[in-house]
Amino acid sequence: MSEYRTPLGRLVLAACCIVSLALLLAWTGIFPIGGDPDLMYKPIKSELVRSLEKGRLPFWSDRFGIGVPLVAESHVAAFYPPNWLLYRLCSAHTGYRIAIWLHWLALGGVTFLCARTLAISRAGAILAAVSFTLCGFQAAHIVHEPFNHLMPYVPLCLLLADRYGSTGRLRWLAALALAWGTQLTIGHFQIQMWTAGLVILSGIWRVWIVKVRWQRGLVRGVLLCAALVWGLSIAWVQFRLTWEMTGVAGFVRPAHVLLPFSFPPAHWAQFALPEVFLGLSDGAADTYWDRHETMAGEASAYAGIVVWILAFVGAAATTRGEVLRPWRVLVPMSIALATMPGWWPDGFLLLMQLPGLGWFRAPARYTLLGSLGMALLAGRGLDRGIDSQRFWAGFTLAIILGALAWGWSIYWTTGADFRTSLMSKLIVTRFGAAGVVWFLAVVTIIAWRQKWLGAWAPLAVATVELAALVFVGPVVWVWNDKPLEEGPVLQKLAQIKGVGLVAGRLQDLPVSAGNTTAFPYLGITAPPPNYLLESVGNPPPGNDAVEKRWARRFGVTHGVWGARDSVFGTSVLERIDDPLLDRLMATLPPSRRGGLGPWTLVQVLGAYPAAWTAREVREAKIKMKVAFLRLSENEARDEAWFEPGEAPPGFTEVSTGVAEVKNWDGKTATVEHAGGCILIIRRTYYPGWTYRLDDAPPEPVLRVNCGMQAVPLSGSGTRRVVFEYRPTGLARAAAVSLFAIGAAIFVLIAAALGTVKGLGWLKARV
Repeated sequence: MSEYRTPLGRLVLAACCIVSLALLLAWTGIFPIGGDPDLMYKPIKSELVRSLEKGRLPFWSDRFGIGVPLVAESHVAAFYPPNWLLYRLCSAHTGYRIAIWLHWLALGGVTFLCARTLAISRAGAILAAVSFTLCGFQAAHIVHEPFNHLMPYVPLCLLLADRYGSTGRLRWLAALALAWGTQLTIGHFQIQMWTAGLVILSGIWRVWIVKVRWQRGLVRGVLLCAALVWGLSIAWVQFRLTWEMTGVAGFVRPAHVLLPFSFPPAHWAQFALPEVFLGLSDGAADTYWDRHETMAGEASAYAGIVVWILAFVGAAATTRGEVLRPWRVLVPMSIALATMPGWWPDGFLLLMQLPGLGWFRAPARYTLLGSLGMALLAGRGLDRGIDSQRFWAGFTLAIILGALAWGWSIYWTTGADFRTSLMSKLIVTRFGAAGVVWFLAVVTIIAWRQKWLGAWAPLAVATVELAALVFVGPVVWVWNDKPLEEGPVLQKLAQIKGVGLVAGRLQDLPVSAGNTTAFPYLGITAPPPNYLLESVGNPPPGNDAVEKRWARRFGVTHGVWGARDSVFGTSVLERIDDPLLDRLMATLPPSRRGGLGPWTLVQVLGAYPAAWTAREVREAKIKMKVAFLRLSENEARDEAWFEPGEAPPGFTEVSTGVAEVKNWDGKTATVEHAGGCILIIRRTYYPGWTYRLDDAPPEPVLRVNCGMQAVPLSGSGTRRVVFEYRPTGLARAAAVSLFAIGAAIFVLIAAALGTVKGLGWLKARV
């Protein structure tokens, strides 16, 4: 790093740091908006904030449809320790920003340490950190909280696996288990599975190249896999609840659902010319992406032109015994997987049959692995110690493939398919920008290699290019100091008394303002019968009589529709202009936003209450089919339909007594009845729900009317019914997690103190 001791070197290095810092500090004034972050992640976090304020976790929430076990929806990340502090002290709006900023900052630091562990020079480690932190995948998913939070743990786990593979010390194994277990608590699980694969590959490769005896190497490989099981045990409390929810909801993605959202094969040149192929901010509304069955946010993959060139140099420089050698295969393999649905869909579906690969959609996300590999190889390439023959071989190959990328890009962008794209409007400017960056990249790399300039020169070009691309990518950056829940539409809803479920285009946004969304927009399918409310997200003309009947039965009282939606059959309350909502919806495809404002606020008449009684007990002869048809055809509240063998014993088919719910607060119901009746609660039936009738011991609720909760009431009088939810298996799962955490901490302390002789036998063999 002697090149940074010159005044000019320090000045330019400081400029690079300022650019990166300015990018981070931008969160205080501007912020990306649009899509899942505003419509799903932030509303979910607002419910986490409400629960933490009450000193508990949101194991269940009635604000999403007719109820979901919210902690089991892994996007909540309720067991991720930093969230306990952050969302306890901050609002969802502020906490979301701070959390993303901190994890983004951590990603750069951890990537630098990982690169240094892999024997990459300091200058190369800085380049790897900058390029991976600001790469196309990060720029596109910058506000997707799960991806953003997961990223620092990828290089961290690689670092720990490498240290264990090279030393065999148990402290690295325990630290790896803690790191991967913590990553699992963030949820989503897609990147965690890839992290586990990289850990095994990199750890075993390190064991191989350090050339330990085969018996010891075998033990280390087995213990490395055991560390992942250990990490899973640490996160078992989260994994157990999510596993149950997916089973109850029947959350299984058919094979054809795994093909969309791939990286278009035609966009392979984006790695060499990111300025040309990078989608504009309004790419979500572009039919170009529909034709390729993907989105601008998914088709965003690059690591910068400097990194493109130096990655080939680094690949040429890696010898057989170097730790980075597997990345020479992993980078092209990841890009092949990301594009495979476009050039061999049957082969991709065949690969998805392998355990673990077929659990997640959006193949374009495999470009994450390619971006990480390119960043590390480029860091290796920024080393003057590389043999000249290898350096110029890699440099020449990068120039040749870059020239092919230029030729392909010109051919593709002049074709009819691309010319209809919104991206074509500025294509000449984009080619010009790419040409300028290519010129600067080539000149600074050659000047650095010839010792005319320090490593700061290519690093500066890479940093400025990547920082600029973050702001011109598929994410929309706006001045956004005001949370969406303070907009006129949601504020008006908050002022109306008696609001039940809110239908319309807002998806989960009503939750942020303290209301209830009609159809839960979640990463995991909500438990049945929430699926019967899916149509309430479509404009009224798309809802037939049966769908409207179910909406009323489930308590939909209001709706918010766009300017292009036809509204009929309901009472129009007000038409409202909402610039905040317009700005958000403008980032969505037309099919999801339904036009912009003025927004129509309507009231749905005839909605059922949250709790009522039924006196007619019916038992379906065919598993719920008869009940579904019967309830779809009429508005009768007085029927309680049970599946075969589930009707409460001793109840007659018709009771002539009077029954009325006097009070219901979401937890306790007071019912006056003369004769037997069934208390029906507008909440999805789910394992773990019990009721206490007066002072009697708790009993499991019954399932009624295609999936709601029921309590049988016999005799006459005024009864008090208290409902309670306790997740099944929570105590055992928590015990497993606590034991695994304790074991990891014990090993770390023991290794630090060196006082536990009982570990000596194992240490001698690893």
